[in-house]
Amino acid sequence: MQPAVNTHTPHTGSVTSLAFSPDSQWVASGSDDTMIILWEAETQSVVRIWESHDDIVWHLAFSPDNLRLASSGGEGRIMVWDVDTGEQLAILEGHADTIHTVVWSPDGTKLASGSDDMEVRIWDTQTYEQLHLLEGHDAMVTFVLFSHNGLYLASGGADYNTRIWDVATGALHKELKGHRGVVWTGSFDEEDNRIATASDDGSVRIWKVETGEELVMLHEHHGPVWVVSFSPGDGRQILSGSSDSTLKICDFFTKEVVETLKGHDSMINSATFSPDGRFIASASSDNTVRLWRRSDGTNMKTFNEHNDKVTHALFSPDGTMLASGSDDTTVRIRVLSDIVNLD
Repeated sequence: MQPAVNTHTPHTGSVTSLAFSPDSQWVASGSDDTMIILWEAETQSVVRIWESHDDIVWHLAFSPDNLRLASSGGEGRIMVWDVDTGEQLAILEGHADTIHTVVWSPDGTKLASGSDDMEVRIWDTQTYEQLHLLEGHDAMVTFVLFSHNGLYLASGGADYNTRIWDVATGALHKELKGHRGVVWTGSFDEEDNRIATASDDGSVRIWKVETGEELVMLHEHHGPVWVVSFSPGDGRQILSGSSDSTLKICDFFTKEVVETLKGHDSMINSATFSPDGRFIASASSDNTVRLWRRSDGTNMKTFNEHNDKVTHALFSPDGTMLASGSDDTTVRIRVLSDIVNLD
C-alpha cells in the first residue's frame, strides 16, 4: 500500500468535506464542484462518484453501521446514499438555505442538520420524515452535535450562543451564553457531562451539560478558535486550534496550557486526537498536515504534498490511517505505519 493517494483525483474544486466510515473501510469526500467521491481506503481507489447536489457539498457523515452516507449541500438539501449500491435512498427537504452540518445519532435512528436559515432539524432515518423543527437561533447555525448517549443535541450559531436540545421531545434543555463571537464548533466529553465550545472571540468555554453552568473559560489564543475537542478517555485535556496558527492542549482541572504546538505558518483549519489519544493531526492554510506526539508536543512529521490550503485532516477510526483534503482538489490517505514509528 502506498503512503498517499495519487494527486490526480476526480475533484475539480476545493475539498470541502471529508469523512471516514466507522469501520475505516471507506473515505468520502465532497467538493465545491458539487461531487461526492467514495474511496476505498485500503486501495485508495475511487469506488463511485455521486453528482446530485446543485451546490457545494458542505458536510458528509456515515451512519454508525457503515451502510449509509448523508450529505448536505449549499442548495439546502440533505441526501442519503446506500454505500454498497450507490442508490440514492432519500432527499430531505425543508431547510431554506445552505446546510453546513449534518450528523447521525449514535444509534443511527436519527439525523440532525443545521442551516444558514437559522433552523435545526431532526429527521427519522427509517421514514426520512422530519421529527422536530428546533427554532431559537438568531443567525446561521454553524454546527450540530449529538451527545454520545444520544439524549442531547447541541447546536452553535453566529448568534454567539450554543443550545442544547432534548432529542426525544425537541425541547430546549439549556442555552449557553457567554461567547462574544460566532461559535464555530463544539465537543462533548465521553461521559456527556461537559461540552466544550470554540468561538471567534478567541476563547474555549467548558459548560456543564446538566445545568448549563460555565465551568471554565480558556482564553489562550490570539485569534478565532476553529477547533476544539476533549481528549479520548478521561477528557482531562482540551485540544484547540486557531487562526493564530497554534494548537493548544489545556488541562481542564488546572486550567493551564500543557503544550503549545507551534510549526504551522497559517491558520488551523482542522485538528483531532487519534482514537487512542496518543497523537494529534492538524491541517492548515499553510498547505501542510502535521502529526504531533501528544505526550511532549513533538512534531513527528510534516506532510507537504498539498499545493493549497488543507481543509481537513482526520484519523481513521482504527487509528491506522490519516486522510486530508485540500483546496488543491486532492484527497490523500496515508498509512501511518509506513511513514512514522507509532510505538
